[in-house]
Amino acid sequence: MGGISNAQVEWALINRLKAMLDDPPKTKFNITQAFSIFSTILLWSKNRAWVGGNNPPPVWADPIDARAHAVRQQLQNERIIDPPWLLSLHEPALVSAKKDHGAALAGAAVNSDFHAMSADQFVNWLRNALGHGDGRTIYPLHRHQGPADKTWLTGFYIEFNEALNSPNKLHLHLYEADMRRIGSHLAHLFCKSLSGDDEYFEAEIGTKQRVKEAKSAA
Repeated sequence: MGGISNAQVEWALINRLKAMLDDPPKTKFNITQAFSIFSTILLWSKNRAWVGGNNPPPVWADPIDARAHAVRQQLQNERIIDPPWLLSLHEPALVSAKKDHGAALAGAAVNSDFHAMSADQFVNWLRNALGHGDGRTIYPLHRHQGPADKTWLTGFYIEFNEALNSPNKLHLHLYEADMRRIGSHLAHLFCKSLSGDDEYFEAEIGTKQRVKEAKSAA
């Protein structure tokens, strides 16, 4: 039996993050948890899928890089508001607040800046907003509803330049359902492309769990 490749270890990492989005570890901090996992998937996938830049080589030194780059190519053909991405276009209802204090408020239109944006443009813009912003670009979205001593964290508001040196800013409302849906599908595409859709590759690492996680000494 051959050894475990770098690609298989990378696949295991993103596959585990996807599993935590799809079946979250039990916590009261569901939105905080979703954001931490989603942002990790986004940053990792963007870093790898953009390998080769805007002018990838005709022949790749590492075939795994070619598989990672194929994710970017697929994202170019899909709009971020279309299935399976379905970026929210309206503010969602608050289930927790509804249970706590009558009918939930919802329905305001959001994310009009992204109606025509492709998935690859969205991933690139959001990675830049989260990782490259100098100064404040992200704010917690929260709603005061019900008892005066409770505030509901609903998601995150992100404001960032449309492009490098552009004076125009885009305004994103990112909710838990968006983070779980978009993050999970992005991870799915990345893992499928990295493995070459090879069931043996996935079974060796996923089912048999041949990649273990070490514990560091204190």
